[in-house]
Amino acid sequence: MNTTTHLIYAGGTFGSHGVPLSPLPAEIFLPILKKECLAKIPNTAIDILPTTSVKDSSTLTPSDFVEFYRLILMAYAKGVRRFVLITGTDSLSFLSAFLANAFADFTDISLVITGSMQPLLISNKPTHTINEISDAWSNLHKSIIATTQHKGVFVQFHHKLMDAFDTQKLNSQEHDAFIGKLANTALLKTDQTVFNKPLVAKLAELPTMIDHAKDIQITAIYCLPNDVANLEYQFDHLSQQTKAVILIGFGAGNVPSSQKLIDILKKLQTKKVRVICTTMCAFGGTNDNYMAGAWQYEYGIEPSKLGVAGIYGQTLWQALQ
Repeated sequence: MNTTTHLIYAGGTFGSHGVPLSPLPAEIFLPILKKECLAKIPNTAIDILPTTSVKDSSTLTPSDFVEFYRLILMAYAKGVRRFVLITGTDSLSFLSAFLANAFADFTDISLVITGSMQPLLISNKPTHTINEISDAWSNLHKSIIATTQHKGVFVQFHHKLMDAFDTQKLNSQEHDAFIGKLANTALLKTDQTVFNKPLVAKLAELPTMIDHAKDIQITAIYCLPNDVANLEYQFDHLSQQTKAVILIGFGAGNVPSSQKLIDILKKLQTKKVRVICTTMCAFGGTNDNYMAGAWQYEYGIEPSKLGVAGIYGQTLWQALQ
């Protein structure tokens, strides 16, 4: 079994440089990163797992998500068990939730997703100089340590190791940008995974999954204090490729209603388009305490305690099966 921690550099702020910032190509950034790792943690085995998806995370798509899954799955099949994925913070929670669902039955894997709010390098210096006040190195170092101590899929950010199934970015500027349930590292994980389907079957599904990811769409509809006709229009004009809708309601999941909206929801049920309701609130989740929220659950809408990113990652993985 390979006990080396394998780094996947996917771009994002962590490896960005210049003004305005943009991710450095892997062939430029990775030698700098490897040199920094060798200097600061010389006794830790580190290797690079190359990927072609190096970009600003705001441009990631389901195809990129599946590519990361494929990359990790192929390495796992060769004996690798420890991974740190460096990506941008814009879609970090979405990607993390997807991978947490994808590897939910891998009890012997250590996968940590991280990034940073400041680049590892000083952005406006023409020479590539380490930014000593950036949060990049701290986040990476703690992520690498986490892969040697814990098993599961996690988000490491600003001294917090969080459950990757449901995290949220709440601050666009501060180092402490993410919230989520702190990982229960006391949970015992076995050294031998018993898969819900054989590893060879998971590998065989990759070509179909890669093809399916090219067209799949998950849409979000955000409730605002508008006439209900606004919701009717959005639901009635979904793309043909839409597999699911995340409905972001008020309060505990309250949503305006109308007979026309109910009729549209019934049609979506017959087309097997899932609608999952969450709340725009950061905490608390949904409930059916109010008629303003309870009405929708009679027409196929699913309540969820997860945030938008958590629902997206879970639903994308389920839709790709």
